[in-house]
Amino acid sequence: MGDSYAAGSELVLQTKASESTVLRRAVAALGQFAGEGFEPKGARSTRFLNGEGEAMTVALTHPAHPALNSWVHVSLGDFEPDGVGTVFMTIHLDEPGDVLKREWEMAVSLTAQLVAGLSPIMAHLTAWHLDGYGQIYPSTRLRPGSNLPEEFGPWTYVSGEGLTDQVRVRLSALPGYASQTLGDGWLVRAVEDPGAEPTEQFRDALKELDTEPIIYRAARLAAA
Repeated sequence: MGDSYAAGSELVLQTKASESTVLRRAVAALGQFAGEGFEPKGARSTRFLNGEGEAMTVALTHPAHPALNSWVHVSLGDFEPDGVGTVFMTIHLDEPGDVLKREWEMAVSLTAQLVAGLSPIMAHLTAWHLDGYGQIYPSTRLRPGSNLPEEFGPWTYVSGEGLTDQVRVRLSALPGYASQTLGDGWLVRAVEDPGAEPTEQFRDALKELDTEPIIYRAARLAAA
């Protein structure tokens, strides 16, 4: 049996909507992938998306990946009284070959659609070995002053009042795979795929981005 991976994103947002409304909006924001939409997996997810009851996770399938153990999960994290909370999307494709590449391509596309649909404060996209151990996502804690996250990952999005023109200029100078506007915010894509390592120039520039060094957290792709 080969290695098994997942790719996924964590989005931090502030909203006045109910948690159920946020979850349904997140699923709707996925839209289509490769020209086809997603279908709920199981009766519980189907009922929830039809407006019945509450849920913390919705399981989805896609026609392009019909294997029984291939899925996309959209789930809620904790939401605070001020409306700040997290939405997670996780993709696992049970297929032969370089599965992580296909998972990553789908995750990149869908995370951009989630950003467009939910307008988060920040978002991280990464990947991990299902038999690995340890922290998966980079930290979402923001540094005072710059409001940049204290850690960046393979794909990091930032937005909000802290994203001033000065900060945009500093982010645009990062020598990663891509550093560009995305919606109302800014996307820093350190590497093209999660198995690659960013250059030393990128790591050094990241450390100098703020008054305290910002750390790069690589995708956790090793088995335990």
